[in-house]
Amino acid sequence: MKIITKIISDRSLICFMEDLRQLLVYFKNQMPEYIYFINVESFYYYMRAAYPQKFKELAALMDIIEPFIPLVISPQNLEEVIFAYEEGNSQELAHLEEIFLDRSKFIFMNSVMAGCDTDWENIVAICRRIREIKLQDMSYV
Repeated sequence: MKIITKIISDRSLICFMEDLRQLLVYFKNQMPEYIYFINVESFYYYMRAAYPQKFKELAALMDIIEPFIPLVISPQNLEEVIFAYEEGNSQELAHLEEIFLDRSKFIFMNSVMAGCDTDWENIVAICRRIREIKLQDMSYV
């Protein structure tokens, strides 16, 4: 996970998220109905091959927004983390962190693509709250 050294403004976060939403809606409208992605890697692979310029835009936006998207941890994932932590396996912990981030990105992008306006407002509210928490945490450093 990236270390945050600067927190973007609330307005910038909203603008970047709106750009991301428009881009993901573009992708959704371009994809044939019979294509389903099982993970973020397959989504990225398809987008990179089919729409190289738009994919670069997507990657740039996700790099900016990534620190503010919610992580999704299932009970099974939590057990894996606890086990790796108890075993003192820092390499496994780093690998699990990457997996969680990739899953979270995929779920986040799917939520943005599939959601209605109310869902979108909730997604923005969650990301804004994460931003606020990170900003508060930085003020104590």
